[in-house]
Amino acid sequence: MFVSSPPLPSRREKPERIRLSREAITDAALAIVDAEGLEALSMRRLALDLGTGPASLYAHVSGKPELLHLLIDRVAGEVIAPEPDPTRWQEQLKEYARVMRAAFARHGDLAGATLANVHTGPNVMRSMDGLLGILRAGGLPDQVVAFSADLLALIVSVDVYEASLYDQRIARDPDSFAALGRYMASLPADRFPHISVLVPAMLSGDEGPDDRFEFALDVIVGGIAALGER
Repeated sequence: MFVSSPPLPSRREKPERIRLSREAITDAALAIVDAEGLEALSMRRLALDLGTGPASLYAHVSGKPELLHLLIDRVAGEVIAPEPDPTRWQEQLKEYARVMRAAFARHGDLAGATLANVHTGPNVMRSMDGLLGILRAGGLPDQVVAFSADLLALIVSVDVYEASLYDQRIARDPDSFAALGRYMASLPADRFPHISVLVPAMLSGDEGPDDRFEFALDVIVGGIAALGER
């Protein structure tokens, strides 16, 4: 009995070829980071998700370092600085930091890629210029403005990155930090008099997940303002 082979798919039935662009590549890379974290991102994995070969990606991005710059710049596009107001520049600094923190917190441990790197994409530059404008509105010396902008961005990046590592650790061992608390509470008061008294405060977070960050903002912005009054 003769069995004919299945008909070849028509042109319409063939899957549409993905049209690569820097934007499409950035979208796919960000999706990987959001779902699985920075360690999962590689040019090979990205090509697989895009249904192409790694060589095709290199026509648009030079490699993972440039890809990370594109991701950081994409997220920086979500951070819009307010128009500087000299009468409330300190509160504007805090607002900027909160917006930046929220933007990077939506993307897992991506904030780790900002550490020990200088990103110069257009969105990063625009966002940084806005931050500098807020600080200058406070009448601060130029060097204080420059160092303060760097410090505020660093604090936000470290806070978000540490939070992502904390979440990963809790996912692996849900009881790890509770066990740490129990250990600290068990320390003998005669040998560790200050720890024994301050354990509840050291491990507290009763006001919500943002209370430590808000405390840091109060300290940092207050310190910046004090430097401007010297």
